[in-house]
Amino acid sequence: MTKSKIVDIPIKMEKFYGKGKMLHPSVEEIEELVKTIPKGSVATIDALAKRLAIDFGTNVTCPMRTGNAIKKIAERYSTEKVDFKIPFWRVIRSDKLVVKSKNYEFWASQIEDEGFKLLFTKSGSIKLDVDSSRMFIF
Repeated sequence: MTKSKIVDIPIKMEKFYGKGKMLHPSVEEIEELVKTIPKGSVATIDALAKRLAIDFGTNVTCPMRTGNAIKKIAERYSTEKVDFKIPFWRVIRSDKLVVKSKNYEFWASQIEDEGFKLLFTKSGSIKLDVDSSRMFIF
């Protein structure tokens, strides 16, 4: 089990976030939050990151590490025979695209099974047709 780390916001990222503290979240912390997203709702990576920053008292959570953690969770589910206890497919990007990971088409079908309409972009990405009433706020 890895631990979340709090670090100074890197100089190259100060132009986006300012000076302060940044959380590098653990996969386990993200898993715990994702478990709270109810069936029929989705949350964005940004919403997850904001909640973690509040919980840890930091200015910001690293969005790249948060997104990569979702991909790691998806990868684990793709390679291991486990029950779906962590509904990571309910986490989407802020532009409403499904997070690309191994078997992401299958995970998108999980979202579709929960009543969401899938749209397909010209580049082959999968986007959710979702309104704000179905966006989960932590």
